[in-house]
Amino acid sequence: MKDRSKLIDAQRIEDRLVDLIRLPSVTGDEEPAVRRIADWLSAGGAELDYWYDSIAKLVSDPAYPGHEVERAWVPVVAGIIRGARPGPTVLLTGHIDVVPAGDYSQWRLEPFSGAREGDRIYGRGASDMKAGVIAALEAFEAFASGPRDFPGRVAFVAVPAEEDSGLGTLAAIRRGLQADAAIIPEPTCRGGLPELVVAHAGAMSCVIEIPGLSAHASDRLSGENALDHYLTIHELLRRAENELNETEQHPLMRNLALPYATNIGVIQGGNWSSSVMDRLEVQLRVGVALGETIPEAQARFERTLHEGVQGNEWLRAHPPILHWKALGFGSAQTPIEHPLVDCLADAGEIAFNERPKIVAAPYGCDMSAWIRLAETPTVLYGPGDLEQAHAANEWVSLDATERVARALVRATSALLEADPETLRLQVTRGVPDGPKSSPRPNPGDD
Repeated sequence: MKDRSKLIDAQRIEDRLVDLIRLPSVTGDEEPAVRRIADWLSAGGAELDYWYDSIAKLVSDPAYPGHEVERAWVPVVAGIIRGARPGPTVLLTGHIDVVPAGDYSQWRLEPFSGAREGDRIYGRGASDMKAGVIAALEAFEAFASGPRDFPGRVAFVAVPAEEDSGLGTLAAIRRGLQADAAIIPEPTCRGGLPELVVAHAGAMSCVIEIPGLSAHASDRLSGENALDHYLTIHELLRRAENELNETEQHPLMRNLALPYATNIGVIQGGNWSSSVMDRLEVQLRVGVALGETIPEAQARFERTLHEGVQGNEWLRAHPPILHWKALGFGSAQTPIEHPLVDCLADAGEIAFNERPKIVAAPYGCDMSAWIRLAETPTVLYGPGDLEQAHAANEWVSLDATERVARALVRATSALLEADPETLRLQVTRGVPDGPKSSPRPNPGDD
């Protein structure tokens, strides 16, 4: 088979990456970016499937992961390239939504400029994960633009809504998209070399309301300050976080400084400096362990919160109120011995002259949905640096993006030659959080 990595076009990668960064596509407003990718796929000769799923439809799904940003529709685009004979389907997929730019004063360059300085392209989403999406699209087009002398099919899917739970990937799976192996080019670079992520933690978010009792500030002792009682809960959350991490046995997860983080992101409370705070609300992100499903993690957290406040007289009589928000799809892992891991490690070694380190990640992402709902062996391997994700002055290396695109081409070529039954080995996913994907045929099936 022809070495399709030679079809990678470095200038096209740069042009498209800059173009995509200049379309802000903050979570909830991804349609222009999805439409742009649909145009590129159509011009490249792919079989195209471009659709919108309503929020009402997805909310009623048994595996609905929750969402934090208000939206009416979820736009998704998929492309298919068919080879000359039967074989496996390899999926390249990524999300095109980005988090808000935040405080513009912390940015040296305009957040959505796509400015280039040397090897770096700057802008919100450059690292997480528009460079990865462009690398995957470039790899996909290496199969679209060359001869169809390969077995099986190559699929590309661009999804929205990953940053606020994963609704886009749920929509793609429910559409009937199926594959024998999947690669998601999330930001996995460290020191300029992409790592190969085979396992990751899960994440879910919630709101906790802590009640207090108002009183005049000069008579503070007659009231109950919700902040004081939050501090009790804060210590409880830290102890629970430590216990969860100390019990982890997976060697790759234990290599991480903090596999399962509990983070307090927002605190709101009080209404007047001379009044005792009568209510406080915290929004937090809770880690989900590798062996847990989302329902199991929810039950663990609820039990910890309930049992932990029993020693506080006020909180025992006035328990905190818990509201779950975005739940995602939990943790996930693909066995290290799976052929997908070897194929991508081999390809990465050729592209970067060094074999990628096989690691686990402490964050949640769409990999879990492909494994848990679609039973598709999936790994992460991308050009962005995780330290740049969600950061001011976010940037990505053009050289790394081009090299990852070449690695994706080589890995996909090797996977297409594999036995589909071998690729579809049972993945380690625990008990599923929802029903499997629909038996609906893949887009473009006859």
